[in-house]
Amino acid sequence: MPAPVVIVDSNRDGLEMYVTALALEGIQAEAATSAREALDVIAKTQPRAIVTELRLPGTRGAELVKSVRTAQPHAYIVGLSTSGPREVREAHDAGCDLVLPLPCLPETLLKHLQHALL
Repeated sequence: MPAPVVIVDSNRDGLEMYVTALALEGIQAEAATSAREALDVIAKTQPRAIVTELRLPGTRGAELVKSVRTAQPHAYIVGLSTSGPREVREAHDAGCDLVLPLPCLPETLLKHLQHALL
């Protein structure tokens, strides 16, 4: 059974927080801490939704989003941003369906993922 959500975050504490919060709601999530790892996990799991930090070490978030959008054209992609309007615009242009500001509470993320997972 494919994982409905892949979470990509270089901050392991944040990553664990989101994966745990989703699990408590009965949502299976796979974790990745880098763009390279994320692409591998996404290829293996074919998720329905992807949540990614937009400032991953070694790559720009928009680059990862473009790759994900190409590989998973129907996946719902949420970007998590600590920056301003330029990064948000780049993320949307790359294929993000939604960009949320960091810090982002797990409840807020879950609320936005609900429709993608129905």
